[in-house]
Amino acid sequence: MEHRTRRRISRGLAVALAFVFCCSFAALPAGAETAGMGATLTDEEGESVTVSEAERTDDAEALAALAADAALNTDGKLAAAFKRYQTLGAVVCVIENGRISHTYCYGSLDRKGTPITADTLFRVGSISKMVTAMGILKLAEEGRVTLDGDLSDWLGFPVRNARYPATPLTLRQLMSHTTGLRDNGHYTLALRGQAAPLATLFGGSANKYLFVDGAEAGTVAQYTNFGGGILGSVLESVTGQTVDAYLKETIFDPLGVTAAYQTALLPETAVVSDQYDMPSRVLSAKVRDGAPAALVPDPQADYTLTAGKLTISAPGLAKIVIALCDGGIADGVRVLRESSVAAMREPQNGIGSVSCQSGWGLCLNILPDTPTAGRTIYGHGGKSGGMLCAAYFDPNDRTGVVMLTNGCDNRPVRNGVGMLSLAVIRLCYAGLIDGRHVTEDPWLVDGP
Repeated sequence: MEHRTRRRISRGLAVALAFVFCCSFAALPAGAETAGMGATLTDEEGESVTVSEAERTDDAEALAALAADAALNTDGKLAAAFKRYQTLGAVVCVIENGRISHTYCYGSLDRKGTPITADTLFRVGSISKMVTAMGILKLAEEGRVTLDGDLSDWLGFPVRNARYPATPLTLRQLMSHTTGLRDNGHYTLALRGQAAPLATLFGGSANKYLFVDGAEAGTVAQYTNFGGGILGSVLESVTGQTVDAYLKETIFDPLGVTAAYQTALLPETAVVSDQYDMPSRVLSAKVRDGAPAALVPDPQADYTLTAGKLTISAPGLAKIVIALCDGGIADGVRVLRESSVAAMREPQNGIGSVSCQSGWGLCLNILPDTPTAGRTIYGHGGKSGGMLCAAYFDPNDRTGVVMLTNGCDNRPVRNGVGMLSLAVIRLCYAGLIDGRHVTEDPWLVDGP
């Protein structure tokens, strides 16, 4: 695996500050020549700037001061945003160049006022789908599934919309929300612990209630939690392992992340936040619910886990986002091929078994110019009970933002994304990334 580094330098004082930053990694930017006690830098418009040793020392102090001021100012604005949306507790992580560059904790773990910390674990709702998709892409890398293959082959029973018996449902359709499946009463019952076997749902009279009317697989985009849950059933059926076991083995442990879809599998010492409706502070979900962990896979019934039950900390989720942002690598560990991560970001519009314009990647939401003008960011949000979460990144300059909450006013939404999420992402980019970020391009080379 090859790693090379390239630096981009801004104009004016930013040139000198970027130089100091780069020197801390014992590397000079392209266009820099050292002579005696000074250095000459070439900025992005080809102009030369000479920086003396004394100036570099002064600028090191200025860089630290600017970073501290930006963080303090942004933290204040984040606090105001959380207050505006009546948030109980939250953790925000900012990602730059494969590292968490800033962490901000706000508010309380519970109604007693226990302070929230960066180590707090949150249920992240539909962000679970994004992480599950990484497991599916891992299976595809191993040749154990294909994205456009018939789900019937992986699950062992016919998976069809009875109105279109000749049209298979596929993993690509599940991950782009184009199967035509919808969340109905059977899925609601499953969430309450009364899961009917998948084979019964697809093979019986319930089939007609599973799909949007007139939605042949691959032809209509319709967001569905049920479909996100079936990803977990496929994963368990193919691997013979539980969802938790497989993702712990392939994603969580390699990245050093504490996470689980079943909270009974989390360490007893882990601090797990419940979920609250705000501003009433009424408990909406007991996350560590006392249910025993299922250690044996049950693909017929385990179709609610991967849609929204992942529990993880903000720094832990940030590591996963870093892997998605950096071509499958985080902390020097590759968990996915670069080609797999690129495939996740590609809009699933007229690709393979998807004939419509889905607007989605593979379990990745794509936001062009929202909430940051001039950027396209990728990721996923989560919303259940009173909580709201978000995890988005820009692979072009290796930046991203993770926000987890345990309760807020999550009703305001724009373009399918919570307004609080949009506000936090915008504030982090405006205050901590844009204008001071220096991109280190690893030039990742795909490999096994």
